Amino acid sequence: MAIDTGELFEVCDQLAKGFATRARGYDRDATFPVENFDDLRQAGLFGLMVPESHGGMGADFYDYTRAAGRLARGDGSTAVGFNMHNIVIGMLAELDVSDVGGRHGKRMNEFRDWAFAEAMDGKLFAASLTEPGAGFHPGSLSTKYARVDDGFVINGKKSFVSMSGNADYYVVALVPEEKRTGEVATVSWIVVKESDPGVRIEEMWDTMGMRGTVSNNMYLDDCQVPSDRLFLGIEGLVMQKLAAEPHWVVGGFTAAYLGIIEATYDFVVEYMGAKKMHGTGTPMIENEMLRHRIGELSVLVEASRELTYSAARQVLSDPGSPTTNAAIHRAKFFVGEYGPRIASDAIRICGGSTISKHLPLERYYRDIRCCGLMPAKSDECLWYIGKEAFGYDVNDVRETYW
Repeated sequence: MAIDTGELFEVCDQLAKGFATRARGYDRDATFPVENFDDLRQAGLFGLMVPESHGGMGADFYDYTRAAGRLARGDGSTAVGFNMHNIVIGMLAELDVSDVGGRHGKRMNEFRDWAFAEAMDGKLFAASLTEPGAGFHPGSLSTKYARVDDGFVINGKKSFVSMSGNADYYVVALVPEEKRTGEVATVSWIVVKESDPGVRIEEMWDTMGMRGTVSNNMYLDDCQVPSDRLFLGIEGLVMQKLAAEPHWVVGGFTAAYLGIIEATYDFVVEYMGAKKMHGTGTPMIENEMLRHRIGELSVLVEASRELTYSAARQVLSDPGSPTTNAAIHRAKFFVGEYGPRIASDAIRICGGSTISKHLPLERYYRDIRCCGLMPAKSDECLWYIGKEAFGYDVNDVRETYW
């Protein structure tokens, strides 16, 4: 059932309040936020990106960007984990296969119908794209698959698999066992269930930030998967899709981390607004220096928001253009680099008492510092923007950082 954006954002704001009450415990224990995802499921948000024609809400990328930021104000880890689900469903929802005929079109439609039905049934998808030593670079993958009569056999190791041990499906990025010398990587995605034979989760997640994403290692040892779990039913589509329209695997993260920035700013305003000058009882907001510092934070927060929202709007009006894709990377860089500065300045403004774990600011500080490490990393964003500025065809697979 479709939902208007006002109702959607109200639902997200209400969910975020519940997330905020649980965030400290999930962060402390580095455990998966089961209750938060139960709330998302019950609210129908697993179908946020599912088209209305398939019973979903039919949100677009701009709607999603604003919704994800609202959820992240309650708990950044939940929003980042949820983003992995929407990378999969959102990419499928945007793909127009109406002009693809023959068996290819049939396979694409059958796969999309299946994935949408599973999401609407409350099934959670996780994108398993990263590997040790290679990071999030599809062109450098070592996880391989071989065709067998009834499907595929997969062998490899994936790292930073968010929601591992809790998702229903893992969309695994991999390459064929045999590759012609000099060939651009033929990357495919294959959907694996945790219950498939040969799947093993290594529970090792204990990090500085984003602790509630529970992004463990996953091993695939002679894991056999049926042929109908090949993403869109066709091998080798992934690199072209990522190069042409990278907004889901880049901009979705930006949206979640923007929400942490906004939560940080809201905390500072509320905390300092209630504080009195020592020994006088005069409200701290009467202090000119404080107002100056808050004003500076406000400018950075608004710049983060506008860059993020502007890029998301461009995705709707001009998807896949070099200008749009550069805007997506520009926003990711700004949020990833200035978010930690905002959080650091917030602690300096509010004082040493706010590094206590009973307040959320120190968690915001740890979580936002992870943004620049998520795809695309800050240096990769600059590399991409610089290439686009000099007229390189960044939509060409060979010109990407992937």
